[in-house]
Amino acid sequence: MKNIILLSILVLFSISCVTTKKYASIVDPKTKDVRAESNLNDWLLVHTEQAEPQQTKYNQKKNSFVPAIFYWGWNSTIECELDFNTRLEYVRNGIYRAADSLDLKQYAGDKKIEIKLKDIPGKFLYENKGNTIIVVVAYAVSVFEAISPYPINLTYDYTITNNGESNAQGEGSIQNKEQPLGNRKHSTKKFTWMYLDEYKKETDRMGVELVKDLINELKS
Repeated sequence: MKNIILLSILVLFSISCVTTKKYASIVDPKTKDVRAESNLNDWLLVHTEQAEPQQTKYNQKKNSFVPAIFYWGWNSTIECELDFNTRLEYVRNGIYRAADSLDLKQYAGDKKIEIKLKDIPGKFLYENKGNTIIVVVAYAVSVFEAISPYPINLTYDYTITNNGESNAQGEGSIQNKEQPLGNRKHSTKKFTWMYLDEYKKETDRMGVELVKDLINELKS
């Protein structure tokens, strides 16, 4: 019985100690390899004037651990904001892929398109909280681990030029459809990487929607 209790304490200690440093060691390796996909044409430019944050920001919103004889409780909540370059590359790559798959060049002809991204999603809240109740012959554990993305829409300005002269300009907004994600069976690392994969899928979807909007503008 003592061994079981000791094991449970050790497990709980490892679960509950999700600090910003530990979480950074999970997120950073997944995002640091994001590279800009080559854009071999000069008619489509995607950029942003954002410059912050230059590094991914981790803000410990809550960090509590309550050990007692028969009760243990913890709450580790971390706000994570991906660095601007990572967010830019995720979205820009999605736009380039969509431009290729939807044949944006066919509609653009000799025109050039400049897209300036303004608001770029890439901020979320990581939560790890729970408790355990230890009785004489057994113990019960309750754990809640989730990631909740901030509802930041993708907003942008665009300019379409023909022979150096402005042909059309405007602005647009693509709704962020990310959903909260809960963890039931995976490690914190695998769970977080799963979320980042979902984030990439969402930026790809946003890229498709943005290019569709441009095609409609070019056709009008």
